[in-house]
Amino acid sequence: MNGKQLLSLTLVRLKQVVGLYAFVFIPMWGMFYLNKIALFGLWNIFGIVPRTLDVGSLIGVFASWTMHGNFAHLMGNTLTLIQILFVFGLFENNAYRTTLKLIVASGAVTWLIGSPLSIHIGASGLCFAMLGFMIGGALFARRWGYLLACIAMGAGYWLIIKQGLMPQQGISFAAHFGGLCAGLLVGANSKHRYAETVV
Repeated sequence: MNGKQLLSLTLVRLKQVVGLYAFVFIPMWGMFYLNKIALFGLWNIFGIVPRTLDVGSLIGVFASWTMHGNFAHLMGNTLTLIQILFVFGLFENNAYRTTLKLIVASGAVTWLIGSPLSIHIGASGLCFAMLGFMIGGALFARRWGYLLACIAMGAGYWLIIKQGLMPQQGISFAAHFGGLCAGLLVGANSKHRYAETVV
């Protein structure tokens, strides 16, 4: 790859980063304020209720990442996703499709393993799924870009993973652990697709 091609690819990937930010943050922030101003908090009742087969819980599997209890909850997930989506935008060829896969996979695993009589909301499951995808891609699929990203951001993410996987009152362990496992599985299976599409 010559310098001109590298510059062109870099510009394409930076454009993808911006697109991913819009793709994830507009629904997250938009639904937070819509829920607060117009829906009076009712959007959050459609969170994931584990192993419950009703419309609300199924909506949660696909949309719980747009539901947040308060502004601090929203900001915490936003700050983590800013960093992870940047890496995704740079290294992932099918970033939008992969993000959608991780949303559904993390929601489904949370629905499967979560404690009954609980409601799971927030984008932390997606955060952990993306981290798991990066780790799985680095370790099992030999995605060297993700390996470098994991090393560069390792200390901070190790603390996030360690803290997030400690059972805590009011924190969804199922979403964190389920998201991480879902991401690892999807990331570990990304080798064949990546090998076909890498530039």
